[in-house]
Amino acid sequence: MKIVVVGIGKLGEYLAKQLVKDENEVTIVDKNFSKKSNIINNLDVNYIEGNALDSNVLLEANVNSADLLISVMSKDEANLMCSLIGKKLGAKHTIARIRTPEYANSINLLKADLGLSMTINPELMTANNIAKTLNIPSALDSTTFLKGKIDVISLKVRENSKLEKISVSDISKNLRINIIVCAIERNGKTIIPDGDTKFLVNDKIYITGSRKDINSLFKYMGLVSKKTKKVMIAGGSSIAEYLSDILIDMGVSVKILEINSERCLELSERIPKALIVNGDFSDQKILYEEGLDKYDALVVLTSIDEENIVYSMFASLLKVPKIITKVNHIKLDGVIEKANIDAVITPHKIATNQIVQYVRAMQNSGGSSCEAIYKYDDIFEMVEFNVHSDFKKIGVSLKNLKLKKGILIGVIQRGKNIIFPCGTDKIILNDTIVVVNYNNKLKEINDILE
Repeated sequence: MKIVVVGIGKLGEYLAKQLVKDENEVTIVDKNFSKKSNIINNLDVNYIEGNALDSNVLLEANVNSADLLISVMSKDEANLMCSLIGKKLGAKHTIARIRTPEYANSINLLKADLGLSMTINPELMTANNIAKTLNIPSALDSTTFLKGKIDVISLKVRENSKLEKISVSDISKNLRINIIVCAIERNGKTIIPDGDTKFLVNDKIYITGSRKDINSLFKYMGLVSKKTKKVMIAGGSSIAEYLSDILIDMGVSVKILEINSERCLELSERIPKALIVNGDFSDQKILYEEGLDKYDALVVLTSIDEENIVYSMFASLLKVPKIITKVNHIKLDGVIEKANIDAVITPHKIATNQIVQYVRAMQNSGGSSCEAIYKYDDIFEMVEFNVHSDFKKIGVSLKNLKLKKGILIGVIQRGKNIIFPCGTDKIILNDTIVVVNYNNKLKEINDILE
């Protein structure tokens, strides 16, 4: 597909990388590439330097023949204008990043008039992702597939854990539960496990299963946590605003610590049920006074990654049960690992997942559609497909399917039934399947086959 990406900030860069990886023809438009030449040199993309609100610049980027225009500049208004111009010039589809909370409801009313195929709000997506993780306190992070019927969680094997040195197959045998271990991160490397793979201390493991079976695993490991009732948020960003609304609706008590007094007043007006405290999170005295050690969770959302990491390390010393840290720069992954921070969230990765899902659905609009996708960095991805008549192996037993290396059929949904398949199971028309994928390019369902 021909895709034009406008804006080469953190989201634009990461998005372009993922779209190129999926073999799309990508053109980037940005006002000033001179400061970002390293990005251009490392990507197989075309680029145009200029103001994307100038129709001549967009025409130079061939937006008139583009399948998709994605505008992710810093200002919402500019993204709306760029999308409108792009649509008028001939772009088949347009996506705009809209981040301002006040715009969210109005934009949905005006989508068709503005020629928008989709809007993305990384901050709201991030808030929803954090809320899901807080809803399963024992997990490092969490997402769902099949409309919430199965969870995909990650957890770390700690010292003296019951998982230490037992094999993947032992879990099902010992507990009689249906879960799939999708991947294991060990010493910076990814392991694709089989039944004989044994867990070691400090492994980060990714597991798929129903909430009931995952809770059974937590009980076995002694990780049953009390429900999250009190959350402290460091930084009064728009993510904090969205997250507070979600958590309050869930019956969770929320306190936001924000250093800017004017922003505190805004938050007090917008989120009257949250407690807003004007204070500096780097001041340990304030943290003790505000009772950080009495909270079930801390979510660190300031604008500076390094500070977020330090605050999280301090909270871990206070033994706060759950700490979630926002980090924007992927290059800090090594630092995060050494700091022993487990639950890390990156807004532009979350937004990219949503856009890549949309692009793949566009590429196969006439066949078995990609309903959901979640990319776990460069480790693996999970893709949800609806099975239509175009699937070449309908009714064939899984043991007789020749799947590409690195493909695993994780779950089958058939009507109201959830199936964790074995070799004798078959994929039939109108099933929904969840595929675990390592390093294959999956644009449509038949790509899982050799």
